[in-house]
Amino acid sequence: MRESFISRKTIDVILFGLLAAFWGGSFVAIKFAVLVFPSTFSAMLRVAVALAVLAGLFLFQKRDLRVPFPVLRRMWLAGLFAQGLPFGLLFWGEKRVSPGLAGIINGTVPIFAFVFGLLLRNGEAFTRRKTAGLLLGFGGIAIICSPLLTFSGSRGELAGTAAVFLMAICYAIGSLMTRSLLSGGAKADFRANAFHQNCASLAFLFVVSLFAEPWPSAGVVLASPAAVVSILYLGVISTALAFLIYFHLIREWGAVRASAVTYVAPIIAVFWDYVFFRNVPDRFEIAGVALVLSGVVLLHSPAAPKRAGLAPERVRL
Repeated sequence: MRESFISRKTIDVILFGLLAAFWGGSFVAIKFAVLVFPSTFSAMLRVAVALAVLAGLFLFQKRDLRVPFPVLRRMWLAGLFAQGLPFGLLFWGEKRVSPGLAGIINGTVPIFAFVFGLLLRNGEAFTRRKTAGLLLGFGGIAIICSPLLTFSGSRGELAGTAAVFLMAICYAIGSLMTRSLLSGGAKADFRANAFHQNCASLAFLFVVSLFAEPWPSAGVVLASPAAVVSILYLGVISTALAFLIYFHLIREWGAVRASAVTYVAPIIAVFWDYVFFRNVPDRFEIAGVALVLSGVVLLHSPAAPKRAGLAPERVRL
């Protein structure tokens, strides 16, 4: 059989870049949505649109999405941490902080994934090169967030920042739970996993929004085209399509390496934050972004072979 012109490895790198672009742009879209709609209601709409797209796609493809109940239960629990809780926290937090800052904090996900992976003893094997990459990335994010350490803003901004950090922790836990579903003994289909995780997320956000906040009228929704377009972008592009890509990368690369997309997404988020809201990056953000990029290069570059006579360092792709 003739070898494909584009290698599987190259395709995965392209998908990684698209995923970073989709998620980097989502922070600005979230801001447009929560300026008009209640936060959890906005998150619920995002998941509802995504679920409708996935259901239509899988119905067209005639996919069998049935899974055994023990696996289904794990998918729904993973969906709570991979989407339901982090979406609710992120949308609530972005009512109080800028899209750029939310994207920057989201960059801590690989650090938390690494830590929880070590605690659970199911993380990826880390080389010195990968560890250095994670440390550089964390150091860059620390520099970007350093002005926050001498916080002089409102309590609302501080609460929003804390909510976004909790989002990052939930994302990390959810990515590890998803990894265990897509690999190992379970080896669940990533399409079925995406569908059921969205079902769990929608159910959770619906209940929270129904009891915690007033829903806007249909007139308010129809009179807010920018917010509606943002919800459609969030549901179709940065949830339905993006999570299919993300689950694929988790299966191919592992949770920690796949979650490194959140190192690139902050740069894109800061850029779009400037374009739409004229928030200019300060010197801390510029220096931090440089370290983050260095960390990404180290995390993803192949390791040099060991000296002669020894086996080369194994790199998971």
